Amino acid sequence: MISRELSRQVFAFGCVGGMATCVHYAVALFFIEIVLISAYLANLLGYGFAVFVSLFGHSVFTYKKKVTTLVAQRFIVVSLSTLMASEGILLALNTLMALNHRISLAFVVLTVPVVTFFLNKFWVYSASHQKA
Repeated sequence: MISRELSRQVFAFGCVGGMATCVHYAVALFFIEIVLISAYLANLLGYGFAVFVSLFGHSVFTYKKKVTTLVAQRFIVVSLSTLMASEGILLALNTLMALNHRISLAFVVLTVPVVTFFLNKFWVYSASHQKA
């Protein structure tokens, strides 16, 4: 049986993730359409803003822990690692297994957030024992 606290954390994780995704998109569009920089650089900037939103959103709402230097460092490691893993998984599923991009992308978006949730819960935020 899933505890009430775990259910709350999963819900909050989804809400914060959705908000971070919207920020990523809006920031990238702003830099592409208003500042007139390349989509690739704009995407990186949007990603950076989204990581910031995620770090503070998950700290306050999902895991209710203070942001320490160690928490921030671990959060960034998880964020970059899961980004690279998702790209690697897509590459492997699309090229090595010749799966349709819809199937491989669905696999990534269904599995990577689950892994990210548990890495954050048991590694990133276990480093901080103080509540926010």
